[in-house]
Amino acid sequence: MRWAADRLIVLVAVSTIFLPLGFVSAIFMYLASATQVPLVDGKLAALDAALGFDWRSFLETTNGSPPVAWALVIAYHSLTPQVIALFLLYSAARRADKALEFVALLAVSSVFTGLLMAMFPAAGAYAYFDPPPETFDAFTAQAGMWHYSELLRLRSGDNFNLFVGNAQGLVTFPSYHTALGIMVVYSLRSVRWAAGPIAVLNAVMIIGTLPEGGHHLSDVIAGAMVAVVSILVVRAVMGLGRERYRPEQAATTL
Repeated sequence: MRWAADRLIVLVAVSTIFLPLGFVSAIFMYLASATQVPLVDGKLAALDAALGFDWRSFLETTNGSPPVAWALVIAYHSLTPQVIALFLLYSAARRADKALEFVALLAVSSVFTGLLMAMFPAAGAYAYFDPPPETFDAFTAQAGMWHYSELLRLRSGDNFNLFVGNAQGLVTFPSYHTALGIMVVYSLRSVRWAAGPIAVLNAVMIIGTLPEGGHHLSDVIAGAMVAVVSILVVRAVMGLGRERYRPEQAATTL
């Protein structure tokens, strides 16, 4: 019982920070989406074309191989279980420091993501290209479009009620799946037995953000940049913290 209580203390302590962060992020996401700023999907598609990427051809290619499509769908929807498992792992190992580092990554990346989605609203590649159903029938029925009706409702200018427990992910640009997948791998960098398999899984997941998540390639690139910048910011802040509060200095003070 003591073993379980010690681990539960870590989980509860981290949850008191993580859960409010989730509520605040959901509220800001909805407020940022309730705008009449023109959608930038056309510009994102043009940027993809300039990079030599054809989203419709990629969709048809991956859809043409059901095993590939199945793998992309499974990997794409594995991200939430990964985050839950990450917190449970750190709680079981009593690594509150690692759990709090990941929460810090979530907080910093949420700020960057929120600002970018407010400045560059997008509906997603499915809404922009409107592919025929037979070109994505190997993916889920609502692939890349589960947020669309909610987004239109928010952009209509009508009043709306927000129930955070029922909130949907509305972020298209940048791809937060990409950012989160990279940050999970970074967080597990010292857990060698898990880091490798999760890195492979999340590489597949990032590819899956294109046909299953309905992201433009530009969304994915921006999401990767958000992850890298967030990691650098958290590393810098934690480095300053270690410099200011060295163990030997704390012992001397006490």
